[in-house]
Amino acid sequence: MSTTKKSIEGFTRQLGDALKIGRSLDLDRPGSDIRNIVIAGMGASGISANLVESLTFGRIPIPITVCKSYNIPQFVNPHTLFIACSYTGTTEETVAALHKALLKRAHVIAVASAGKLLDICKEYNLFYIQLPALPESPRSLLPYNMNALLYILYHTNLIGAAFIKETENAIEFLDSGEKGIQSEAELIAKKLKGKLPVIYCDNRLYAMALRFQQQLNENAKHLAHINTFPEMNHNELAGWNFPEPLMPLLQPVYLYSDHDHERVERRMEICREIFEKKSNPIIDIIGEGASLLEQYYYLIHLTDWISFFLAKENGVDPDPTETILHLKQELQKIR
Repeated sequence: MSTTKKSIEGFTRQLGDALKIGRSLDLDRPGSDIRNIVIAGMGASGISANLVESLTFGRIPIPITVCKSYNIPQFVNPHTLFIACSYTGTTEETVAALHKALLKRAHVIAVASAGKLLDICKEYNLFYIQLPALPESPRSLLPYNMNALLYILYHTNLIGAAFIKETENAIEFLDSGEKGIQSEAELIAKKLKGKLPVIYCDNRLYAMALRFQQQLNENAKHLAHINTFPEMNHNELAGWNFPEPLMPLLQPVYLYSDHDHERVERRMEICREIFEKKSNPIIDIIGEGASLLEQYYYLIHLTDWISFFLAKENGVDPDPTETILHLKQELQKIR
């Protein structure tokens, strides 16, 4: 069995395991006054940070910055909670960022299963959350990273405990609707075959659209484009004219949640006619669940299945990412 398929099937089990890890943490609030948060991570760890940043937007009193680079913001200082997140613990950009955060004397926490990140934490007596060492690719283990980040914010008194119950609700809801989710995903994958998905949503769902794009890239080996409302109305909308031969190959996809701005919903409906006249009928994907977090988990699970079924439609194995592996091997030669 494909490890990707196995991981998607085990999504709710991972959520449950992640809650157990979170409940076992003994994390004290940082001694210094935390005035900002920086989360460093790439790939699946980076998108986990984006999702948590989106989920907490407007709900915590200090800013969160997601860092996907070797460098860190100049403002990092002893009042920064710096979270280095890498499932393998070996991501070179994140390790480099961690070293720079230590020089800035930030309050550092690491999230990893093993590797250099944990070695650094042990050497400097830093707090870390050790994730389970599992054979699946990190992109298939999103619940562990997401919940670790949420628990860090919880233990530092920046968010409440509501996410725990919401995650439990999501597990129950997804398990009860699994058959329908897979059926919908398979139908959507068939519509995406041979097309370039153009994924649009309210800016609040940007991280979700990015996760969908990345899964299409890695699992289905399929290009996709994303943008958000209302920003795209100020620029990209004018580009829906050329190149003319490309237009029939575009497949617009709308992602929705209950937390979309009402004016954005209106904008999306006005643009529906424009997009469908130029390309194909829009595929609507609607988040289900009582809270934004529950809707995120629903959308993550559904779109993960879409990426898996599109891999089947494309006749490719969803597990390997040979071009990314080649890049890493070439980088190793020039250390």
